[in-house]
Amino acid sequence: MSNVLVKAVNIKKYFPVAATILSKQQFIYAVDDVSFEICRGDVFGLVGESGCGKSTTARLILRLYPLTGGHIYFDEMDIYKFNKAQLKNYRLRAQMVFQDPNSSLNPRMMVRDIIGEPLVVHKKASGESLERIVMDLLTLVGLPRSYVSRFPHELSGGQKQRVAIARALALNPELVIADEPFSALDVSIRAQIINLMMDLKKDLDLTYLIITHDLSIVRYMANRIGVMYLGKLMEIGTSEEIFTDPKHPYTKALISAVPEPDPDKEWGRIILKGDVPSASNPPPGCRFNTRCFAQFARCRRECPRLHKISDTHYVACHLFEK
Repeated sequence: MSNVLVKAVNIKKYFPVAATILSKQQFIYAVDDVSFEICRGDVFGLVGESGCGKSTTARLILRLYPLTGGHIYFDEMDIYKFNKAQLKNYRLRAQMVFQDPNSSLNPRMMVRDIIGEPLVVHKKASGESLERIVMDLLTLVGLPRSYVSRFPHELSGGQKQRVAIARALALNPELVIADEPFSALDVSIRAQIINLMMDLKKDLDLTYLIITHDLSIVRYMANRIGVMYLGKLMEIGTSEEIFTDPKHPYTKALISAVPEPDPDKEWGRIILKGDVPSASNPPPGCRFNTRCFAQFARCRRECPRLHKISDTHYVACHLFEK
C-alpha cells in the first residue's frame, strides 16, 4: 500500500463567464495546473490570499466540481473515473468541514439529525444504534449529550463547529478537509477547536487538508504546506522549511506579514505593491510577476514550473532553476 493518500496531478478548474455583446467567452482560472501529494497521517496546509483557488482545490478533491483537466488520485485510484458505487464508497472515506457552520448546518434540523444524517443516507445505522453513535460523537467532540435535541440557533459558534466536525467524523473517514474552519470563531474558541482537531487526528489516525489564510494556525497544525497564488502553487515544503527558509518571493512576503513577538528582533516586513490581478485575465508568465520584487524579463513571458530544491521542498520560480 502506498503511503500517498491523495495525489493531484496537473489539475485545472476553469469557470466560464457569460459572454456579452461587447466581450467574448471568458474563463476564471480558479485552479491552473496544480500538483501535490498528501501522505497518510499528514496535516497538509494550503495557504494563500482570498480568491487564490484554495477552496476550489478542496472541492475538486471531494469531486464536488467537475475537473477541467488533470487527475486526482485517492489511494491510487482516479476519483473522476469512479462509477456510482465507487463514488458512494469514496464519500465514506473523505469528508469536509465547511467554513461557516451557520450556512453548513440545516437550521430546521436538531443536532441528532444533523450528525446522524450521513449514517442514515449511507444506511450505516438506524434506531437505537444510530442514537448511540450520535451520543458517542457528541462526547468525542466535547459537547454534552443533552445537546442532541437542540437546534443550531441555540448553539454558540464554537459549538456549531463541533457539531460540524462530529458530522464529518460520523462515517469514520480517512481524509478530513477543513475549509477555513476557524475563521468565523473568536480567538479563544479557535484555540479549543484547533486542539480538538489535533487530538482527534491522533486518536482516529486521520489525514487532514487544512485550507486557511492564517499562517499561525497552519504553522501549529501542518507538517507540510503548499502556498497558492492566483490559481498556481508557488511553493511546497515542510512547515519548518516554509517558515524558516522560504524560497519564493511571495512566500517570503507572506511570512514577513506574521507579527514577530520578540520586541528585540527586527521585523523585516515586505510590502507588496499593487493588487492581485484578475483570475479571468491573469498576467503572462509568472502569475506573481506584477507584484514581485525580484522579477526579471523571463518572469514576464514564461510561467515557471515547480522545481525540486530538496527531497521535500519545491518552488515555482525562475530564480531557482538550474
